[in-house]
Amino acid sequence: MRKLSFVLLLFAIGMPAMAQQAREQERNKQTVRSFFDVLDQGRLDKYAESHAKDFVAHGRDHDGTLEEDMAAAQEERKALPDMRMRVNQILAERDLVAVHWTASGTNTQAGMGFPATGKTIKIDGITLFRFRDGKICEEWSAWDMLSVLRQAGLYSPPK
Repeated sequence: MRKLSFVLLLFAIGMPAMAQQAREQERNKQTVRSFFDVLDQGRLDKYAESHAKDFVAHGRDHDGTLEEDMAAAQEERKALPDMRMRVNQILAERDLVAVHWTASGTNTQAGMGFPATGKTIKIDGITLFRFRDGKICEEWSAWDMLSVLRQAGLYSPPK
């Protein structure tokens, strides 16, 4: 009987903490959804609202600042003025939110380091966000840039 009482006591003590964590995870997921709405609608003036001031975008060979990340988003929007961003799946665990997304648009202007091609581009990617105090403080993203270049007609595989 003592064991059961002890287990019930631990359960009762832990419930508020678990409920708080679930609320934070839902809030973080909503922040990510709102951020993707900003990207989808091209409202880049709202970009920084969801991010911490000391945000870091982790890259393969360079960690970018919030300003650098915003500049990259502006280049993407410049190259694909009609770009759409769709959230396919979103998962949260502790202070992390993972998103499987699809970006699509027509490359009608020069941007992202390549010329306008008039080609439609569609790419899937995954981004992992870390949160602190309700704001995105870190990001890791992965997508296939080679596929983007192929779709834009800027790379043909060797034969």
